[in-house]
Amino acid sequence: MADLILDNIYLILLLPLWIFLIIMCGRFFSVYVNKRIIYTLTLLSSFLGVVLCTVSLLKLEGPIEQSFPFININNFVINCGLHVDKLSLIIALTLFTVSFLVQAFSISYMKDEPKNYRFFAYLNMFNFTMAGLLFSPNMFQMYVFWELVGVMSYLLIGFEYKKEEKSGASRRVILMNRFGDTALLGGIISVSYFMYNYAGNLSFTELAFEDMNAVSTLLYAYTSTPQFYIICLLFIIGAMVKSAQFPFYTWLQDAMEAKLPVSALLHSATMVVAGVYLILRIMPFLALEGNLPKIVAGIGIITALICSILASVETHPKKVLAYSTSANLGLMFLAAGFLNIKAVLVFLIAHAFIKSMLFMALAVKNSYVGYITFLLGGLSLSGLIFAGLEAKELIFASLNGIWGIAFCAVSFITAFYIMRISLLIIKDEDLENKVNYAEYLPIAFLFVLNVIFYFGIKNQISYKIAEPFWLALAGWIIVYILYTKNLLERFNKTPGLLEKLYNRILTFVYNGIAKVCNFIDVKILGNYKLILMGVKNAVKLSNFVETKIMNGVVRFTTSAAKRFSKWDSCLQSGNVQTYNAYAFILVTIIISFIIISYTIMLSQYN
Repeated sequence: MADLILDNIYLILLLPLWIFLIIMCGRFFSVYVNKRIIYTLTLLSSFLGVVLCTVSLLKLEGPIEQSFPFININNFVINCGLHVDKLSLIIALTLFTVSFLVQAFSISYMKDEPKNYRFFAYLNMFNFTMAGLLFSPNMFQMYVFWELVGVMSYLLIGFEYKKEEKSGASRRVILMNRFGDTALLGGIISVSYFMYNYAGNLSFTELAFEDMNAVSTLLYAYTSTPQFYIICLLFIIGAMVKSAQFPFYTWLQDAMEAKLPVSALLHSATMVVAGVYLILRIMPFLALEGNLPKIVAGIGIITALICSILASVETHPKKVLAYSTSANLGLMFLAAGFLNIKAVLVFLIAHAFIKSMLFMALAVKNSYVGYITFLLGGLSLSGLIFAGLEAKELIFASLNGIWGIAFCAVSFITAFYIMRISLLIIKDEDLENKVNYAEYLPIAFLFVLNVIFYFGIKNQISYKIAEPFWLALAGWIIVYILYTKNLLERFNKTPGLLEKLYNRILTFVYNGIAKVCNFIDVKILGNYKLILMGVKNAVKLSNFVETKIMNGVVRFTTSAAKRFSKWDSCLQSGNVQTYNAYAFILVTIIISFIIISYTIMLSQYN
């Protein structure tokens, strides 16, 4: 069974790559590929991924790893292969499920798009890179696919590269992600360096996930506390950027320039979840220091609060959902900070189904069926019905004190902005009875998965209806009251309470940080007298050394050589008698010096 699972996983990885090559190379050599064949192959690869991940998850009894040497430099070896465990299979199953439905949605949505074969080729390649990241056996291979995921997101966001706003947005996205990629690479190299020099077992240098407990323990023993914190923070920063956490959440707004299916894919169980996956993989490191999980939790709750507030003052539906994605990923960070892995995975799956459904529902929001589906998805995201309810209550069960209060605040604001944007949509759209079933069926199926997931885990986890549910319900009721009183439009046009909070507090904080940085740059570094005097004195000292000492030595040597040459030329008269006289004088001086020295030595002994 183990061999069968590994064979299946290899097929999951290779099939999307093979279909990508078929589509791209077929077009490159002017071989016209039928669109139906492209659609069929694309859907088949994702569907096969769903089936094989499901079977593997049911049959897997323990982690399985198979690898072979890829880089071998002296005693330093990096292996390449696969690492299959329940964590990677759960996220991969969610990935292929959402990807299959997004691809089915894209067939109708992208049918009039020129060169849409390239779009479906990118979707296949994106699946390959994400699956490669999830099933990597070590940190080095994971980093390679980590970078490839960023490249594919750049290509998908900039699919319409001839449009300057979309091309610019894709560039900003990949540049922002480069910061996190660099931090992650720095953390990987640092840990590998310590393992190579101090671990004794060189197999630890590749940072295999099956050795992560031993690697984290050894690193904690071989480093000082500040060093250990810095290395772990590099990993955390890499995860923060990839998952659009504060203050790196802005790239996710730029990603909204992408096509609607791309947004549904990136915001569900793919690119942004890679940061959460990294946090789960480095959990053995975080568990060794009590403050590190608190840092992760703090980052998560701050992101959730800030992005929820920003979503409450935004009127564009896609941007509201983008802020919502960062906020909900922040809640996953919060649960991971409290070492509640079950809650992280449950919320990750629920959020994937809900968020992809909401994005795609925007395409059919002008119909009654599409709008109702969006409304139901909003209720679930708020934590009022189905999988969203279970996921949020499961996170809240592990919180206490200020953490629980902040989580309740996020629940209230989430319900507020989802209900608000739902009412704004119904104001802007004239609802019709017609619906494009080719686009709506994948959306409806995602909603069905949301319901099935709710009943599937209801009896396996324990939770109870608590404060977040009632505050979310209050948020929906308050927005509805504002809507019935015709106050919602006034709230949208005039700076309301939340908008003032953002404009006065957050803007003040950002301006303060900018002023401090400007002061350091202009007043201290650019105008500090001691620094300027030091620089001037250093220049004067360098000039003195160059002109007086170095050049002086050169001039003295030159003049001394010239004078010695003149004296020597005077001595060389060509007369043998003169040379004999010089020799006699020189010998006389030497003998006199020897006699005097000998006399002094005898007097010392006597």
